[in-house]
Amino acid sequence: MTRGSTSQSVLSSVRDLLPEVAAAAAEVDRTGVVDRAVITLLHDAGYFALLQPPDFGGLDADPDIYLTATRELSSACMSTGWLAGWLAVNNWGLSVRDVRVLREIWGADPRALLCSSYAPTGRLERVPGGFRLSGRWARCTGAPYASWLSVAALKVGADGAAQDFMAVLVPRGDYTVQPTWNGLGLRGIGADDVIVTDTFVPEYRAFSWLDMVPDAALPALQRLPQPTLYTLAGTMPLLGAAHRALHAASDAHVTARADVELSMMQIRRNVAEQLDCVRGERYPDAELMLRTRRDQVMAADRALRAVEVVVDDAGIEPDEPLLERIWRDVQTARMHVASNVEQVLTVVGRHSVGIAVDDLIW
Repeated sequence: MTRGSTSQSVLSSVRDLLPEVAAAAAEVDRTGVVDRAVITLLHDAGYFALLQPPDFGGLDADPDIYLTATRELSSACMSTGWLAGWLAVNNWGLSVRDVRVLREIWGADPRALLCSSYAPTGRLERVPGGFRLSGRWARCTGAPYASWLSVAALKVGADGAAQDFMAVLVPRGDYTVQPTWNGLGLRGIGADDVIVTDTFVPEYRAFSWLDMVPDAALPALQRLPQPTLYTLAGTMPLLGAAHRALHAASDAHVTARADVELSMMQIRRNVAEQLDCVRGERYPDAELMLRTRRDQVMAADRALRAVEVVVDDAGIEPDEPLLERIWRDVQTARMHVASNVEQVLTVVGRHSVGIAVDDLIW
């Protein structure tokens, strides 16, 4: 990224890379690896700075630029878009953490990347000055490319009972990556397992998720509710894949094309309304949060159905290897927690009939 880069110039630079990314997609699928040179090119383009905290080289970009760039990368190669999208979104929201952690992550290396897993499969035990952490986290996208780990863990008391739900940050020297990823699709995302064994974590690297309130002085982007971009990081690749599949097909799939376009319009509207709220120093209410989550999960479902419509159309002469790869990619992506349609619509339905909803996040 050059000095003076803007979010629009970053988007233009990412678009310049798309032919190269698309040309490598079949090789990524064959080898199960996104070339590290592509990650370097995305760094050079400024993609990973879009959501990074501005005090550490970030651009404080409109989130729509990140969403658009991720969708277009995924249209060129869904593995590359999924991998890059998750590595980039892990830079976002860290401004609510202690500044000492941010200096550790980016002070020496502004291009440091984080992998993550927010399934609470870790265990934190209080010790003087911090905690001891142990756990194993499955399917950490981008683990081979990251130098820090951001994970969820339960803080437990002396009796073994859970006391808090915590987010924990761990440097590369304190965890082990075990190569395990062998998905049907998304072959190149490096979603390996990560293991931490009785590692000391200073107190300032562990944060209660039950009491995580962003500072009002932070930029609006950093004060968006945590679910917003994390769930969309799992949806933009599906929409990108649907766009590529529809482009490879005939013009007959009018309904599928309209569904994908509708989804993008709804997502942009909802994110813009959330930004308006936080700029006005208000937290988005339950109605907006649930509508955002509903539209996001329905976008994932529409994208999946659009790909299936193209693949099932016996009347076209498509690029068969391309569509076969896209089909495998979307079938793998649909398994992510962000795309659980039934779970989300159940919560939305309960809220719509006046039943209290305690968890607006997932």
